[in-house]
Amino acid sequence: MKIKKLTAILLSTVLCVGALSGCGNAGNKEGKKEDGITIRLLTRMAGTSKQVEIYNDVLDEFKEKHPEVTIVDDSQGDESAFNNILSTDIASGNMANIFRIQGVANLSEYIDNGLILNVQPYLEEDQEWGSGFTEGALSYYQVPGHEGTYAVPMESGLIGVYYNEKLFKEAGIDKFPETWSQLLEAVKKLDAKGVIPIALGAQSTYTAGHLHNQIFYKWLGTDAAKALGQREMKWTDKGVVETLDKIKELIDAGAFDPSAAGITDDIAMTQFQQGEAAMVITGPWNISTLTDKEKTLVADDVKVAKFPYFEEKPEFKGEDMQTLSPYMISGKLEGKELELTIELVKMLTNKETAKRFAEETAFLIPRTDIELDESACAPLFVENVKLGATSTGIGVDVFDFDPLTSMQDRTRNSIASLFTGATPQEAAAEIQEEIDNAK
Repeated sequence: MKIKKLTAILLSTVLCVGALSGCGNAGNKEGKKEDGITIRLLTRMAGTSKQVEIYNDVLDEFKEKHPEVTIVDDSQGDESAFNNILSTDIASGNMANIFRIQGVANLSEYIDNGLILNVQPYLEEDQEWGSGFTEGALSYYQVPGHEGTYAVPMESGLIGVYYNEKLFKEAGIDKFPETWSQLLEAVKKLDAKGVIPIALGAQSTYTAGHLHNQIFYKWLGTDAAKALGQREMKWTDKGVVETLDKIKELIDAGAFDPSAAGITDDIAMTQFQQGEAAMVITGPWNISTLTDKEKTLVADDVKVAKFPYFEEKPEFKGEDMQTLSPYMISGKLEGKELELTIELVKMLTNKETAKRFAEETAFLIPRTDIELDESACAPLFVENVKLGATSTGIGVDVFDFDPLTSMQDRTRNSIASLFTGATPQEAAAEIQEEIDNAK
């Protein structure tokens, strides 16, 4: 099938990057061996965390069940390394059997090019497995103009504000701020006590991006992100610039470490874990770390809340940033290889695996049929799940709705530049220029 213009451009621009990134296992990407079948995975499940341990346990179980199948796991914990491999795969049209594309803006093109399998027939065929996923998670991967569902959701959860209740009380703050004005007042009191109000390492630009997402959805709503992606709004529009100005307002209020621009997310998280900072914005993937008393000295004092809303924008009070990640399946598969790949995805996302992820690692697969033993779950995780259930609108990253693939780096880098002196107007103009130059 003919590869469209965007994919052809990607091919010319990323093959060298992919070669330099040391993708490895390139010889295994053809999908079949002389003596059996090879299933290649490209996910973000890599490293030494408990979540990855469970993921690997499932792969080992599959290997024992199917010794004739070779598993090649190209999964990457580092986002840049992951994106390099994925971009090369998309450009060549040679996808891993199981992979992940974060964001939905370009899924229509990838579907047209036969890169992504419609999993709806398999969800309907196996009701015990398929009917257990939440409707909202599945609908996120139902693409206008295409019948079906084009991913199996494998992670969800509220991106919340984790805070040190003890530090709040010591600063004279009785409860977590519900509104923006209350947040600014809390920042003032915490700063006066010599505490870093919000731990953030803008050198890891996604952290600045996540902060902006929270503000954007509370100020303009999740539909505004879709309007940006559809070019019905511009980044230089007054309302959008105001979302960037809110970050500047926090910076000017002393909400962050003065060195925030030059530190990484790991350093910022350590500041929170050691009680040097009162708040950190992160997702449920860090709950197991935040509840581990050996890693987090202030674990007993950590609570979670939703990002404050704006008093003048009460209609967006329930609009929240949540994480939502998929397993996608190559649309080029057929026969026994397809059958086995589907079987592995089911094993990775069934209710038994979901229960283990939730109870052992506070990792939530969006299923409605998980019978959780709350006594086996961290209270922080249970509270995160309850808060997430109150969301009336959900968005991941604002750029997820934008068809221009460079917007991930452009938006994050421009937002992070606010921490080094750029004005909201300059950041907005830089992002909009990226769009205008791509026309």
